[in-house]
Amino acid sequence: MLIRLNGREVEVADGTALGDAIKGEPYMEGTQIALTRPVSSIQKGTQEFEVSTPHGSFVIRTDDSENGKRFRELVNELGGVNIRWKSSKVIAYGSFPTDLEVSRESHDYSRYDCFFALGGFDNRSTYIMIARIDQSGSYGVAGDGGKFGKVTRGRFLLDRLREGDPILSIRPVVLELSETDAFVTTDLSTVLEDGMSVETYVGVDLDRDSPVGCEQFLVVAAEGRLRITERTETYSANSQRMDVSLVPEKVAVREVGDVTVRNSGAGTGRIYFYRERRQQSPNHTLVGKVTNGQEIVRMAPQGTEVTLRPNPPRIMTIGMTQAEAAEFLSSMGLAQKRTGSLDDDAIVVEQEPELTMEIVGGSEVETRGIHRDKVVLWEPDDEGSPTTTHYIRKMTGLDHKPIGTLKVFFTFEGMPMITFVGNPDQAAVLLPEKSFAEEGSFRGQVAVTNMSRPNRGSIGVRLEDSDEFGPTGEEAYGTNVAGRIVSDLELMMKDIKDGDIVYIAEFRGSPGQPAHAPKVPMGQEGAETPNGNGPGDGSEEIFERPEIKGGRPRAKRPKPE
Repeated sequence: MLIRLNGREVEVADGTALGDAIKGEPYMEGTQIALTRPVSSIQKGTQEFEVSTPHGSFVIRTDDSENGKRFRELVNELGGVNIRWKSSKVIAYGSFPTDLEVSRESHDYSRYDCFFALGGFDNRSTYIMIARIDQSGSYGVAGDGGKFGKVTRGRFLLDRLREGDPILSIRPVVLELSETDAFVTTDLSTVLEDGMSVETYVGVDLDRDSPVGCEQFLVVAAEGRLRITERTETYSANSQRMDVSLVPEKVAVREVGDVTVRNSGAGTGRIYFYRERRQQSPNHTLVGKVTNGQEIVRMAPQGTEVTLRPNPPRIMTIGMTQAEAAEFLSSMGLAQKRTGSLDDDAIVVEQEPELTMEIVGGSEVETRGIHRDKVVLWEPDDEGSPTTTHYIRKMTGLDHKPIGTLKVFFTFEGMPMITFVGNPDQAAVLLPEKSFAEEGSFRGQVAVTNMSRPNRGSIGVRLEDSDEFGPTGEEAYGTNVAGRIVSDLELMMKDIKDGDIVYIAEFRGSPGQPAHAPKVPMGQEGAETPNGNGPGDGSEEIFERPEIKGGRPRAKRPKPE
Protein backbone atom coordinates (compact mmCIF):
# COMPACT_ATOMS: atom_id res chain seq x y z
CA MET A 1 0.00 0.00 0.00
CA LEU A 2 1.02 3.62 -0.53
CA ILE A 3 1.48 6.05 2.36
CA ARG A 4 2.80 9.59 2.56
CA LEU A 5 5.76 9.77 4.94
CA ASN A 6 7.04 13.24 5.86
CA GLY A 7 5.88 14.57 2.50
CA ARG A 8 7.13 11.66 0.36
CA GLU A 9 5.14 8.82 -1.15
CA VAL A 10 6.39 5.48 0.18
CA GLU A 11 5.28 1.93 -0.64
CA VAL A 12 4.84 -0.34 2.39
CA ALA A 13 3.32 -3.77 2.92
CA ASP A 14 -0.27 -4.16 4.06
CA GLY A 15 -0.52 -4.19 7.83
CA THR A 16 2.79 -2.38 8.38
CA ALA A 17 3.26 -1.05 11.89
CA LEU A 18 4.13 2.61 12.41
CA GLY A 19 7.50 1.80 14.02
CA ASP A 20 8.61 -0.23 11.00
CA ALA A 21 7.50 2.42 8.51
CA ILE A 22 9.41 5.30 10.13
CA LYS A 23 12.80 3.60 10.46
CA GLY A 24 15.42 5.99 9.12
CA GLU A 25 13.16 9.02 9.55
CA PRO A 26 13.95 11.96 11.89
CA TYR A 27 12.28 10.92 15.12
CA MET A 28 13.08 10.87 18.83
CA GLU A 29 11.57 8.20 21.05
CA GLY A 30 8.47 9.24 22.96
CA THR A 31 7.61 12.26 20.81
CA GLN A 32 4.30 12.76 19.01
CA ILE A 33 3.65 11.40 15.50
CA ALA A 34 0.72 12.68 13.42
CA LEU A 35 -1.37 10.24 11.39
CA THR A 36 -3.96 11.48 8.88
CA ARG A 37 -6.33 9.41 6.78
CA PRO A 38 -6.56 10.13 3.03
CA VAL A 39 -7.68 13.68 2.31
CA SER A 40 -9.94 12.51 -0.50
CA SER A 41 -12.11 10.62 1.97
CA ILE A 42 -12.27 13.26 4.72
CA GLN A 43 -12.20 16.63 3.01
CA LYS A 44 -15.07 18.71 4.27
CA GLY A 45 -16.66 21.83 2.87
CA THR A 46 -17.54 24.78 4.99
CA GLN A 47 -20.06 27.57 5.13
CA GLU A 48 -17.48 30.00 6.52
CA PHE A 49 -15.41 32.30 4.31
CA GLU A 50 -12.45 34.48 5.24
CA VAL A 51 -12.57 37.90 3.52
CA SER A 52 -9.08 39.40 3.28
CA THR A 53 -8.82 43.22 3.14
CA PRO A 54 -5.92 45.72 3.34
CA HIS A 55 -6.72 46.10 7.05
CA GLY A 56 -6.94 42.42 7.94
CA SER A 57 -9.51 39.65 7.62
CA PHE A 58 -13.04 39.03 8.77
CA VAL A 59 -15.16 35.89 8.48
CA ILE A 60 -18.64 35.53 7.00
CA ARG A 61 -20.70 32.49 7.95
CA THR A 62 -23.25 31.77 5.24
CA ASP A 63 -26.65 30.18 5.81
CA ASP A 64 -28.46 27.39 3.98
CA SER A 65 -30.74 29.69 1.98
CA GLU A 66 -30.74 30.11 -1.78
CA ASN A 67 -28.88 33.38 -1.32
CA GLY A 68 -26.27 31.59 0.81
CA LYS A 69 -25.78 29.12 -2.01
CA ARG A 70 -25.60 32.01 -4.50
CA PHE A 71 -22.87 33.72 -2.46
CA ARG A 72 -20.82 30.51 -2.33
CA GLU A 73 -21.09 30.23 -6.10
CA LEU A 74 -19.94 33.85 -6.54
CA VAL A 75 -16.93 33.65 -4.20
CA ASN A 76 -14.33 33.17 -6.95
CA GLU A 77 -15.62 36.25 -8.79
CA LEU A 78 -15.52 38.68 -5.85
CA GLY A 79 -11.77 39.14 -5.52
CA GLY A 80 -10.88 42.77 -6.34
CA VAL A 81 -14.39 44.12 -5.76
CA ASN A 82 -14.15 47.48 -3.92
CA ILE A 83 -16.18 49.19 -1.23
CA ARG A 84 -18.39 51.49 -3.30
CA TRP A 85 -19.71 53.39 -0.29
CA LYS A 86 -19.78 53.28 3.49
CA SER A 87 -22.42 54.88 5.67
CA SER A 88 -23.53 54.71 9.27
CA LYS A 89 -25.91 51.92 8.25
CA VAL A 90 -24.05 49.72 5.77
CA ILE A 91 -20.83 48.85 3.96
CA ALA A 92 -21.46 48.19 0.26
CA TYR A 93 -19.14 46.08 -1.96
CA GLY A 94 -19.84 46.09 -5.69
CA SER A 95 -21.19 46.18 -8.14
CA PHE A 96 -21.64 43.05 -10.31
CA PRO A 97 -24.55 41.55 -12.30
CA THR A 98 -26.85 38.80 -10.98
CA ASP A 99 -30.29 37.37 -11.82
CA LEU A 100 -31.81 38.20 -8.43
CA GLU A 101 -35.53 38.88 -8.43
CA VAL A 102 -36.35 42.57 -7.89
CA SER A 103 -38.68 43.69 -5.07
CA ARG A 104 -39.47 46.98 -3.30
CA GLU A 105 -40.55 45.34 -0.07
CA SER A 106 -38.95 46.43 3.21
CA HIS A 107 -37.11 43.92 5.40
CA ASP A 108 -35.52 43.91 8.85
CA TYR A 109 -31.74 43.53 9.17
CA SER A 110 -29.64 42.94 12.29
CA ARG A 111 -26.18 44.29 12.91
CA TYR A 112 -23.49 42.27 11.03
CA ASP A 113 -26.06 40.71 8.66
CA CYS A 114 -24.70 40.16 5.14
CA PHE A 115 -27.15 40.51 2.25
CA PHE A 116 -27.47 41.27 -1.45
CA ALA A 117 -28.81 44.64 -2.57
CA LEU A 118 -29.74 46.08 -5.97
CA GLY A 119 -28.66 49.58 -6.96
CA GLY A 120 -31.60 51.43 -8.48
CA PHE A 121 -33.61 48.20 -8.21
CA ASP A 122 -31.54 46.87 -11.11
CA ASN A 123 -29.99 43.39 -10.71
CA ARG A 124 -27.21 44.36 -13.14
CA SER A 125 -25.88 46.51 -10.28
CA THR A 126 -25.80 44.05 -7.40
CA TYR A 127 -23.99 44.81 -4.14
CA ILE A 128 -22.92 42.85 -1.09
CA MET A 129 -24.04 44.73 2.00
CA ILE A 130 -22.89 44.42 5.61
CA ALA A 131 -25.27 45.96 8.15
CA ARG A 132 -23.52 48.17 10.71
CA ILE A 133 -26.66 48.69 12.84
CA ASP A 134 -30.07 47.10 13.32
CA GLN A 135 -32.37 48.58 10.67
CA SER A 136 -35.30 48.18 8.30
CA GLY A 137 -35.14 49.07 4.63
CA SER A 138 -35.89 48.23 1.03
CA TYR A 139 -32.73 47.11 -0.74
CA GLY A 140 -34.37 45.72 -3.86
CA VAL A 141 -34.21 41.93 -3.40
CA ALA A 142 -37.30 39.72 -3.14
CA GLY A 143 -37.88 36.92 -0.66
CA ASP A 144 -35.96 37.33 2.60
CA GLY A 145 -34.38 40.63 1.57
CA GLY A 146 -31.26 39.08 0.06
CA LYS A 147 -29.80 37.88 3.38
CA PHE A 148 -27.18 35.14 3.06
CA GLY A 149 -25.11 35.16 6.28
CA LYS A 150 -23.43 37.11 9.06
CA VAL A 151 -19.99 38.44 9.98
CA THR A 152 -18.91 36.21 12.88
CA ARG A 153 -15.23 37.05 13.40
CA GLY A 154 -13.10 40.13 12.82
CA ARG A 155 -16.03 42.50 13.36
CA PHE A 156 -13.74 45.20 14.73
CA LEU A 157 -12.24 45.57 11.23
CA LEU A 158 -15.48 46.91 9.81
CA ASP A 159 -14.84 50.31 11.42
CA ARG A 160 -11.41 50.47 9.77
CA LEU A 161 -12.61 49.82 6.23
CA ARG A 162 -12.71 52.80 3.86
CA GLU A 163 -14.37 53.53 0.51
CA GLY A 164 -12.24 52.10 -2.27
CA ASP A 165 -10.76 49.30 -0.16
CA PRO A 166 -10.80 46.09 -2.23
CA ILE A 167 -11.51 42.51 -1.30
CA LEU A 168 -8.05 40.98 -1.69
CA SER A 169 -9.34 37.43 -1.57
CA ILE A 170 -12.16 35.26 -0.28
CA ARG A 171 -11.29 31.73 0.74
CA PRO A 172 -13.24 29.00 2.48
CA VAL A 173 -12.37 28.24 6.09
CA VAL A 174 -11.68 24.50 6.08
CA LEU A 175 -12.90 22.73 9.17
CA GLU A 176 -10.26 21.04 11.31
CA LEU A 177 -10.22 17.30 10.93
CA SER A 178 -11.94 15.25 13.62
CA GLU A 179 -10.15 12.77 15.87
CA THR A 180 -11.35 9.94 13.63
CA ASP A 181 -9.68 11.55 10.62
CA ALA A 182 -6.36 12.64 12.16
CA PHE A 183 -4.64 11.98 15.46
CA VAL A 184 -1.27 11.97 17.19
CA THR A 185 0.29 8.99 18.89
CA THR A 186 3.48 7.64 20.43
CA ASP A 187 2.37 4.02 19.92
CA LEU A 188 4.73 2.60 17.32
CA SER A 189 2.64 -0.58 17.04
CA THR A 190 -0.21 1.36 15.37
CA VAL A 191 -1.11 -0.33 12.08
CA LEU A 192 -1.08 2.01 9.09
CA GLU A 193 -3.87 2.31 6.53
CA ASP A 194 -3.63 2.68 2.78
CA GLY A 195 -3.23 6.34 1.76
CA MET A 196 -2.42 7.50 5.29
CA SER A 197 -0.15 10.50 5.85
CA VAL A 198 2.55 10.21 8.55
CA GLU A 199 4.57 13.07 10.07
CA THR A 200 7.33 12.20 12.53
CA TYR A 201 8.90 15.59 13.10
CA VAL A 202 8.32 19.32 12.93
CA GLY A 203 10.64 20.89 10.36
CA VAL A 204 11.23 24.65 10.51
CA ASP A 205 12.99 26.79 7.89
CA LEU A 206 14.59 29.66 9.81
CA ASP A 207 14.56 33.30 8.69
CA ARG A 208 17.91 35.07 8.30
CA ASP A 209 16.29 38.42 8.99
CA SER A 210 15.93 37.44 12.67
CA PRO A 211 19.34 36.14 13.84
CA VAL A 212 18.81 36.83 17.57
CA GLY A 213 15.33 35.32 17.67
CA CYS A 214 16.51 32.32 15.65
CA GLU A 215 19.35 31.69 18.10
CA GLN A 216 16.83 31.63 20.95
CA PHE A 217 14.85 29.06 18.96
CA LEU A 218 17.97 26.98 18.28
CA VAL A 219 19.07 27.03 21.91
CA VAL A 220 15.67 25.75 23.05
CA ALA A 221 15.71 23.13 20.26
CA ALA A 222 19.27 22.00 21.06
CA GLU A 223 18.24 18.49 22.14
CA GLY A 224 16.16 17.89 19.02
CA ARG A 225 12.89 17.73 20.94
CA LEU A 226 10.50 20.39 22.17
CA ARG A 227 7.82 20.29 24.87
CA ILE A 228 4.44 21.88 24.17
CA THR A 229 3.97 23.87 27.38
CA GLU A 230 0.92 25.89 26.25
CA ARG A 231 -1.83 25.22 23.75
CA THR A 232 -4.70 27.49 22.68
CA GLU A 233 -7.07 27.61 19.72
CA THR A 234 -4.57 29.89 17.97
CA TYR A 235 -1.12 28.49 18.72
CA SER A 236 1.05 25.93 20.46
CA ALA A 237 3.95 27.32 22.48
CA ASN A 238 7.06 26.54 24.48
CA SER A 239 8.00 28.56 27.57
CA GLN A 240 11.17 26.69 28.44
CA ARG A 241 13.58 29.66 28.33
CA MET A 242 12.02 33.04 29.04
CA ASP A 243 14.55 34.89 31.23
CA VAL A 244 16.31 36.29 28.17
CA SER A 245 16.90 39.69 26.62
CA LEU A 246 15.95 39.87 22.94
CA VAL A 247 15.59 42.61 20.34
CA PRO A 248 12.80 43.35 17.83
CA GLU A 249 13.59 41.93 14.42
CA LYS A 250 11.39 40.85 11.51
CA VAL A 251 7.69 41.55 12.09
CA ALA A 252 4.91 40.29 9.83
CA VAL A 253 1.33 39.05 9.84
CA ARG A 254 1.39 35.70 11.64
CA GLU A 255 0.18 33.15 9.12
CA VAL A 256 -0.72 29.51 9.74
CA GLY A 257 2.57 27.63 10.10
CA ASP A 258 4.60 30.67 11.17
CA VAL A 259 6.97 30.41 14.12
CA THR A 260 7.61 33.49 16.25
CA VAL A 261 9.58 34.36 19.38
CA ARG A 262 8.22 36.98 21.76
CA ASN A 263 10.87 39.71 21.93
CA SER A 264 9.46 41.90 24.72
CA GLY A 265 6.80 42.10 27.39
CA ALA A 266 5.40 39.28 29.48
CA GLY A 267 6.67 35.94 28.19
CA THR A 268 9.78 37.25 26.43
CA GLY A 269 11.53 34.26 24.85
CA ARG A 270 8.38 32.14 24.43
CA ILE A 271 8.23 30.28 21.11
CA TYR A 272 4.91 30.19 19.24
CA PHE A 273 3.73 27.86 16.46
CA TYR A 274 0.62 29.33 14.81
CA ARG A 275 -2.43 27.29 13.82
CA GLU A 276 -4.55 30.32 12.90
CA ARG A 277 -3.80 33.62 11.18
CA ARG A 278 -3.14 36.59 13.45
CA GLN A 279 -2.20 40.21 12.90
CA GLN A 280 1.39 41.36 13.14
CA SER A 281 2.68 42.48 16.52
CA PRO A 282 5.85 44.43 17.32
CA ASN A 283 6.33 42.06 20.28
CA HIS A 284 6.64 39.00 18.04
CA THR A 285 9.72 38.29 15.93
CA LEU A 286 9.09 36.01 12.94
CA VAL A 287 11.83 33.35 13.09
CA GLY A 288 10.66 30.69 10.66
CA LYS A 289 8.03 28.64 8.88
CA VAL A 290 6.91 25.08 9.52
CA THR A 291 7.80 22.98 6.46
CA ASN A 292 6.84 19.59 7.84
CA GLY A 293 4.71 18.47 10.74
CA GLN A 294 2.00 21.13 10.84
CA GLU A 295 -0.46 18.41 11.85
CA ILE A 296 1.79 17.57 14.80
CA VAL A 297 1.75 21.24 15.79
CA ARG A 298 -2.02 21.34 15.41
CA MET A 299 -2.82 18.25 17.46
CA ALA A 300 0.02 17.62 19.95
CA PRO A 301 -1.51 17.93 23.44
CA GLN A 302 -0.14 20.28 26.06
CA GLY A 303 2.63 18.63 28.07
CA THR A 304 3.80 16.34 25.26
CA GLU A 305 7.00 16.54 23.23
CA VAL A 306 7.66 16.75 19.49
CA THR A 307 10.76 16.01 17.44
CA LEU A 308 12.13 19.25 16.02
CA ARG A 309 14.44 19.74 13.06
CA PRO A 310 15.44 23.35 12.30
CA ASN A 311 17.00 24.32 8.99
CA PRO A 312 19.78 25.25 9.30
CA PRO A 313 20.77 23.46 12.50
CA ARG A 314 22.67 25.44 15.09
CA ILE A 315 26.26 26.18 14.12
CA MET A 316 28.08 26.02 17.45
CA THR A 317 31.72 24.90 17.69
CA ILE A 318 32.41 26.16 21.21
CA GLY A 319 33.46 23.19 23.36
CA MET A 320 34.77 21.16 20.41
CA THR A 321 38.44 20.66 19.68
CA GLN A 322 39.90 22.66 16.80
CA ALA A 323 40.01 19.44 14.73
CA GLU A 324 36.38 18.59 15.50
CA ALA A 325 35.35 22.15 14.70
CA ALA A 326 37.10 21.95 11.33
CA GLU A 327 35.28 18.71 10.48
CA PHE A 328 31.94 20.06 11.65
CA LEU A 329 32.25 23.34 9.74
CA SER A 330 33.37 21.52 6.61
CA SER A 331 30.24 19.33 6.80
CA MET A 332 28.22 22.57 6.84
CA GLY A 333 30.04 23.95 3.79
CA LEU A 334 32.02 26.44 5.88
CA ALA A 335 35.72 27.22 6.20
CA GLN A 336 37.56 27.44 9.51
CA LYS A 337 39.96 30.19 10.57
CA ARG A 338 41.87 29.14 13.68
CA THR A 339 43.07 31.69 16.22
CA GLY A 340 44.61 31.36 19.69
CA SER A 341 45.98 27.86 20.06
CA LEU A 342 45.96 26.24 16.62
CA ASP A 343 46.61 22.69 17.83
CA ASP A 344 44.11 20.07 16.77
CA ASP A 345 43.34 19.16 20.39
CA ALA A 346 42.95 22.77 21.58
CA ILE A 347 39.44 23.52 22.90
CA VAL A 348 37.37 26.11 21.04
CA VAL A 349 36.19 28.75 23.53
CA GLU A 350 35.02 31.48 21.16
CA GLN A 351 33.40 31.51 17.73
CA GLU A 352 32.91 34.44 15.37
CA PRO A 353 30.20 34.95 14.21
CA GLU A 354 28.51 33.23 17.14
CA LEU A 355 24.93 33.58 15.87
CA THR A 356 24.00 30.84 13.42
CA MET A 357 21.95 33.04 11.09
CA GLU A 358 24.82 35.53 10.75
CA ILE A 359 26.98 32.82 9.21
CA VAL A 360 26.51 32.89 5.45
CA GLY A 361 26.90 29.65 3.50
CA GLY A 362 30.42 29.15 2.16
CA SER A 363 31.90 31.77 4.48
CA GLU A 364 34.63 31.52 7.10
CA VAL A 365 34.10 30.97 10.82
CA GLU A 366 36.79 32.00 13.27
CA THR A 367 37.43 29.58 16.14
CA ARG A 368 39.62 30.60 19.08
CA GLY A 369 41.33 27.72 20.85
CA ILE A 370 43.04 27.34 24.21
CA HIS A 371 44.72 24.42 25.94
CA ARG A 372 42.12 22.24 27.65
CA ASP A 373 43.78 22.74 31.05
CA LYS A 374 42.92 26.44 30.84
CA VAL A 375 39.19 25.68 30.82
CA VAL A 376 38.02 25.97 34.43
CA LEU A 377 35.59 23.23 35.48
CA TRP A 378 32.79 24.24 37.84
CA GLU A 379 30.68 21.67 39.67
CA PRO A 380 27.39 23.50 40.36
CA ASP A 381 25.30 22.97 43.50
CA ASP A 382 21.87 23.08 41.87
CA GLU A 383 20.22 21.40 44.84
CA GLY A 384 21.48 23.83 47.45
CA SER A 385 21.33 27.06 45.43
CA PRO A 386 19.27 26.62 42.25
CA THR A 387 18.63 30.34 41.71
CA THR A 388 22.28 31.20 42.22
CA THR A 389 23.61 28.55 39.84
CA HIS A 390 21.09 29.76 37.29
CA TYR A 391 22.38 33.31 37.78
CA ILE A 392 25.97 32.15 37.14
CA ARG A 393 24.89 30.40 33.96
CA LYS A 394 23.24 33.60 32.77
CA MET A 395 26.30 35.70 33.61
CA THR A 396 28.76 33.34 31.93
CA GLY A 397 26.68 32.30 28.92
CA LEU A 398 26.60 28.68 30.06
CA ASP A 399 22.83 28.77 29.67
CA HIS A 400 23.27 28.70 25.89
CA LYS A 401 26.77 27.39 25.10
CA PRO A 402 29.11 24.70 26.44
CA ILE A 403 31.88 27.06 27.59
CA GLY A 404 31.20 30.44 29.17
CA THR A 405 33.29 33.41 30.25
CA LEU A 406 34.02 35.19 33.53
CA LYS A 407 35.70 38.60 33.64
CA VAL A 408 38.11 39.10 36.54
CA PHE A 409 36.99 41.99 38.73
CA PHE A 410 39.64 41.99 41.45
CA THR A 411 42.72 39.93 42.31
CA PHE A 412 46.24 40.36 43.56
CA GLU A 413 49.02 38.11 44.76
CA GLY A 414 48.31 36.60 48.15
CA MET A 415 44.62 37.50 48.10
CA PRO A 416 42.50 34.68 49.66
CA MET A 417 39.90 34.91 46.90
CA ILE A 418 39.30 36.04 43.33
CA THR A 419 36.16 37.91 42.30
CA PHE A 420 34.48 38.23 38.92
CA VAL A 421 32.14 40.78 37.40
CA GLY A 422 28.43 40.16 38.06
CA ASN A 423 25.22 42.07 37.41
CA PRO A 424 23.74 43.95 40.40
CA ASP A 425 20.43 44.52 38.60
CA GLN A 426 19.83 40.83 37.91
CA ALA A 427 21.01 39.97 41.42
CA ALA A 428 18.50 42.38 42.98
CA VAL A 429 16.14 39.43 43.51
CA LEU A 430 18.83 36.92 44.48
CA LEU A 431 17.43 35.75 47.81
CA PRO A 432 19.69 33.98 50.32
CA GLU A 433 20.21 30.29 49.56
CA LYS A 434 22.80 27.80 50.81
CA SER A 435 25.49 29.44 52.95
CA PHE A 436 28.86 28.26 54.28
CA ALA A 437 27.84 28.80 57.91
CA GLU A 438 28.06 25.12 58.86
CA GLU A 439 30.88 23.83 56.65
CA GLY A 440 33.03 26.92 56.42
CA SER A 441 34.35 28.25 53.14
CA PHE A 442 36.91 25.93 51.57
CA ARG A 443 39.48 26.43 48.83
CA GLY A 444 37.80 26.17 45.43
CA GLN A 445 34.33 27.05 46.70
CA VAL A 446 32.22 29.19 44.31
CA ALA A 447 29.66 31.67 45.60
CA VAL A 448 27.70 34.81 44.76
CA THR A 449 26.92 37.79 46.99
CA ASN A 450 23.17 37.80 47.52
CA MET A 451 20.71 40.70 47.57
CA SER A 452 21.29 41.43 51.27
CA ARG A 453 24.68 43.06 50.59
CA PRO A 454 25.67 46.19 48.61
CA ASN A 455 27.96 44.22 46.27
CA ARG A 456 25.15 41.87 45.26
CA GLY A 457 25.80 39.78 42.16
CA SER A 458 29.60 39.51 42.60
CA ILE A 459 30.91 36.04 41.77
CA GLY A 460 33.88 34.68 43.68
CA VAL A 461 36.15 31.66 44.14
CA ARG A 462 37.78 30.99 47.50
CA LEU A 463 41.56 30.45 47.35
CA GLU A 464 42.12 29.75 51.04
CA ASP A 465 39.97 28.04 53.66
CA SER A 466 38.06 30.34 55.98
CA ASP A 467 35.42 29.98 58.68
CA GLU A 468 34.54 33.67 58.63
CA PHE A 469 34.44 34.89 55.03
CA GLY A 470 33.23 33.38 51.78
CA PRO A 471 34.43 33.43 48.17
CA THR A 472 33.32 37.05 47.63
CA GLY A 473 34.65 38.31 50.95
CA GLU A 474 31.23 38.44 52.57
CA GLU A 475 30.02 36.83 55.75
CA ALA A 476 27.84 33.73 55.57
CA TYR A 477 24.46 35.52 55.58
CA GLY A 478 25.42 37.52 52.48
CA THR A 479 26.88 34.58 50.57
CA ASN A 480 25.09 32.02 48.37
CA VAL A 481 27.28 28.95 47.84
CA ALA A 482 27.00 27.78 44.21
CA GLY A 483 29.37 24.81 44.02
CA ARG A 484 33.09 24.41 43.62
CA ILE A 485 35.94 24.51 41.10
CA VAL A 486 37.26 21.00 40.47
CA SER A 487 40.09 21.91 38.09
CA ASP A 488 43.59 23.17 38.94
CA LEU A 489 43.26 26.51 40.76
CA GLU A 490 46.98 27.14 40.61
CA LEU A 491 46.84 26.95 36.82
CA MET A 492 43.81 29.24 36.72
CA MET A 493 45.57 31.83 38.88
CA LYS A 494 48.88 31.80 37.03
CA ASP A 495 49.63 35.34 35.75
CA ILE A 496 45.98 36.36 36.12
CA LYS A 497 45.09 40.04 36.51
CA ASP A 498 42.10 42.35 36.67
CA GLY A 499 40.08 42.41 33.45
CA ASP A 500 41.26 38.99 32.23
CA ILE A 501 38.76 36.52 30.80
CA VAL A 502 38.47 33.08 32.38
CA TYR A 503 36.76 30.31 30.40
CA ILE A 504 34.47 28.04 32.38
CA ALA A 505 32.57 24.80 31.72
CA GLU A 506 30.23 22.79 33.91
CA PHE A 507 31.27 19.51 35.49
CA ARG A 508 28.92 17.11 37.24
CA GLY A 509 31.27 14.41 38.40
CA SER A 510 31.00 11.95 35.52
CA PRO A 511 34.56 10.94 34.59
CA GLY A 512 35.78 12.75 31.53
CA GLN A 513 32.57 14.67 31.08
CA PRO A 514 31.76 18.35 31.62
CA ALA A 515 28.08 18.95 32.21
CA HIS A 516 27.45 20.80 28.95
CA ALA A 517 29.88 19.16 26.57
CA PRO A 518 29.55 20.21 22.92
CA LYS A 519 26.75 18.78 20.86
CA VAL A 520 27.08 17.59 17.29
CA PRO A 521 24.56 19.15 14.88
CA MET A 522 21.22 17.42 14.87
CA GLY A 523 21.21 14.88 12.07
CA GLN A 524 18.85 14.99 9.17
CA GLU A 525 18.67 11.22 8.86
CA GLY A 526 18.33 8.20 11.07
CA ALA A 527 15.82 7.23 13.72
CA GLU A 528 16.66 8.68 17.11
CA THR A 529 19.52 10.74 15.80
CA PRO A 530 22.24 10.78 18.50
CA ASN A 531 22.54 13.97 20.47
CA GLY A 532 25.74 12.95 22.21
CA ASN A 533 28.83 14.88 23.09
CA GLY A 534 31.27 15.52 20.29
CA PRO A 535 31.26 13.74 16.93
CA GLY A 536 29.92 10.26 16.49
CA ASP A 537 27.98 8.46 19.19
CA GLY A 538 28.85 10.85 21.97
CA SER A 539 31.22 8.48 23.78
CA GLU A 540 34.40 10.52 23.31
CA GLU A 541 35.84 12.16 26.39
CA ILE A 542 36.36 15.87 25.86
CA PHE A 543 37.95 16.60 29.24
CA GLU A 544 39.83 14.16 31.42
CA ARG A 545 38.73 14.18 35.05
CA PRO A 546 41.08 16.62 36.80
CA GLU A 547 42.88 16.03 40.04
CA ILE A 548 41.42 18.36 42.64
CA LYS A 549 44.25 20.38 44.13
CA GLY A 550 44.36 22.48 47.24
CA GLY A 551 41.16 21.66 49.08
CA ARG A 552 38.06 19.54 49.54
CA PRO A 553 34.76 20.33 51.26
CA ARG A 554 35.19 19.82 54.96
CA ALA A 555 32.88 17.63 57.00
CA LYS A 556 30.08 19.40 58.79
CA ARG A 557 31.02 20.53 62.24
CA PRO A 558 28.78 19.16 65.01
CA LYS A 559 26.20 21.61 66.21
CA PRO A 560 26.38 22.63 69.86
CA GLU A 561 23.87 20.90 72.08
